Amino acid sequence: MKKLFYKIFDRFTFNQLPYLNFFIDMEKKTIVELKNFQFEKLKETTSKFNISIHTWDDFYKLPITTKSDLPDRPNFPDEEMRQHETSGSTGQPRVIWVPPSTWYRKDAIFTRSWLKMGRKDEWVFRLISGEPKYPFYDSLRNVKAMNYKTLSQEHIDWVVKHKPYLIHGPGGSIRQLCEMIIDAGHADVLKDIKIHWCSESSYGHKERLLPLVKEFHEQYGLAELPTVGSTDGIGNIRVVMEQGIVEIVDENGNPVPEGEEGYIVVTDFNNYQTPIFRYRCGDRGKMRMVESGGRQYYVLYDIIGRGVDYYNGPEVKKPIGWWIVSPISHTVGDVIEKWRCEVNIPRKTLILHVKFKGDENFDALKPYAEWVKENVGLNTEFVIADDEQYDIYWKNKLVRVVK
Repeated sequence: MKKLFYKIFDRFTFNQLPYLNFFIDMEKKTIVELKNFQFEKLKETTSKFNISIHTWDDFYKLPITTKSDLPDRPNFPDEEMRQHETSGSTGQPRVIWVPPSTWYRKDAIFTRSWLKMGRKDEWVFRLISGEPKYPFYDSLRNVKAMNYKTLSQEHIDWVVKHKPYLIHGPGGSIRQLCEMIIDAGHADVLKDIKIHWCSESSYGHKERLLPLVKEFHEQYGLAELPTVGSTDGIGNIRVVMEQGIVEIVDENGNPVPEGEEGYIVVTDFNNYQTPIFRYRCGDRGKMRMVESGGRQYYVLYDIIGRGVDYYNGPEVKKPIGWWIVSPISHTVGDVIEKWRCEVNIPRKTLILHVKFKGDENFDALKPYAEWVKENVGLNTEFVIADDEQYDIYWKNKLVRVVK
């Protein structure tokens, strides 16, 4: 009876909100058809910011933008909207205002990804920030949402008992949950569970989990463009062209050859509240065209971005919580462009590798050092890092523990 009610409820909900059907249909389009769709949406949205786009050349003449170019207010303040902050992992967090439909689109893409992973109406265990807002609705569609900020034995017990088809959520929380399940002696449960890893870099984590789980799929998104790429069901991150425009550029904003690494630049042609046009985030990656099932599409890979190292895995001695580094963006994010944290336990020292946005200003970093001393009891040491040291400081984990 529950499954029947679930199917009826699911059909009425998503068919009334055409987003899921829209994304399923758009996935069948050719690259040329998707480019034409993008251009029409682009003209419509840029016009709301008094920007005239008549050709693709007009679009590519727009300057590359960054976090400092984001406005301090929404474009249409009297209209209904949602807002959220950027992660702040590469500098100062900023507010992004979006239309309400952004959230519906994001959820529809999640659902499409689950379908691509083979899921029908089996249980999905979804890790979310905060307590579930719609637990009844989630239960009707066989989704169990739990707060990843309070990972505990309750989370482990639910997974072990219900053996969900897949676990969905931010990468760090998935990694920590899997390690907790392993430590509890239930590693055998994971072999029948698929992973839907979202938001954070899977560098190092995929290698750890892939032998333990049934399948490993990824979804890549940003606060500025909630879904940039989603799983194609066969291990790739497919660029969601029907959601936004993705470019890979060099330091000067020029496109790099296909398959070469560069900065990820995104355009959200659905957001008429915050202008996200040719927006360069702090992440880097590569993009290439692939063919599967007679269809060509673009995939993102080798993404270098937000890392996680505060899980209780075999390669760390002690997990370091995000709370230790979260004040960085709010206290010194206006003076540093990039950062990476290293905790040296024998020396009782927190080492913050930084690249300043402008002139070196160590006095501006003192508030964070004082906070660390007061709340953690560690001394703080600041180290200047250059782009030449990219592979060492920025490519892998954001937080490292020296045993």
